[in-house]
Amino acid sequence: MNPLLPATVAMLALAAPTPPPTTSAVVQTRPEIVVPPGPLAIGQQITVTLHHWPAGTVQLEICGNNARRGALDCANDQATHAQVPAAGMAVTPILVAAPPVACPCLLRARNLTGAVQATATLPLAGVTAPPAPAPTSSPELAVDELRVAERGPLRGWFGFPEELTVHLTLRNPGPADVVDPAFTLLFGPAGQAHTIVAAPALGTIEPGQAREYEIRVPMDLAVIGKHELHGRVDLPERPVAFVIETTRYPWGLLVLAAILAATPVALRPRSPRPRHQRHPAEGRPEA
Repeated sequence: MNPLLPATVAMLALAAPTPPPTTSAVVQTRPEIVVPPGPLAIGQQITVTLHHWPAGTVQLEICGNNARRGALDCANDQATHAQVPAAGMAVTPILVAAPPVACPCLLRARNLTGAVQATATLPLAGVTAPPAPAPTSSPELAVDELRVAERGPLRGWFGFPEELTVHLTLRNPGPADVVDPAFTLLFGPAGQAHTIVAAPALGTIEPGQAREYEIRVPMDLAVIGKHELHGRVDLPERPVAFVIETTRYPWGLLVLAAILAATPVALRPRSPRPRHQRHPAEGRPEA
């Protein structure tokens, strides 16, 4: 057997896309947070249980005003981060921090992109923070353009490390300035985007203004198959989330491996065909 043939087969198996699970095998269950009964006090340590969460990091934070304004109502600087295993359940201690605004209070949990969120009422006593200010015009953003820039074919075809470039255009359709909101980016295989990517600063987007941003995502040798970039812009009441996909298969390596496997066979010298020799006695008439 040609020694390169097993390597070719292994690379083909690696590049083949994994079929998604059938619909019947997927159970849709909403994530939940379980908090201890109250009353609870600021500075108290409590144990929180998470159920039915996707694997990865979960951020937990104490919020006042029922978190109507999003991050503005929450004690973000004292948030707790917990790791949820593949089983979907985690038990974690948290310190009850003072919310920046008065109750009604709750515990808010979300994954790093904000795509999965849940809240639980928190019976918190002794909050002295002032009430949240009366609502005014909320900042808004809309995604005008989201696309992947064309990549050089050679690097992707041969699986070399490269950089994925995504062009994003955000527009402010509202009457208020959007001032440098928090911007989170995660990259990884489809359904498993957990790697944090450096996000560009959004700056100030004035009413009616559209701004373009270039997002650069490094892709190493391990990036094979379908991958996703998840983005989230945290606005107080109207967060903006997006997902864009890219696919990468090193077909050039597979073709090269197949050529290398076939070359020794094609170049093998052929054995000379034996020439038929007549016996001296053949063809002589009998006396």
